[in-house]
Amino acid sequence: MTVTLARAWDAGERMEQAGHVEFAVVLDANGRPDLQAWFDDPDPWPATRIVPGQPPEGGDVGHDEEGWVLRFFAGEGSAADVPPHRIVDASGPFRPGEILTLRAPDGAEAAWRVVNVSARAL
Repeated sequence: MTVTLARAWDAGERMEQAGHVEFAVVLDANGRPDLQAWFDDPDPWPATRIVPGQPPEGGDVGHDEEGWVLRFFAGEGSAADVPPHRIVDASGPFRPGEILTLRAPDGAEAAWRVVNVSARAL
């Protein structure tokens, strides 16, 4: 599946911060990320961050002892060195209308709304 997130805005945020995130994930029967599928897949699950006026940033979906993360590769260097954007709580289903909180590498948290879940193009 491809999950698309858009910022869940509050009145104090500026529209030029708009953008969205798309990432591939296998969902279990309850609509949550399937950890076993991630372990079993030999290919990385891709992620992309799109910000207006900037080139898309490619990345991937990962999992560690603290849970699910998204990494975006803006520059050169090893993918292992890229600080992750942590999905704060992935215990609920990933379906349109749900809110996910992403914690940036600097610790700032932002709410993102699931706006689309669709079959992944091969």
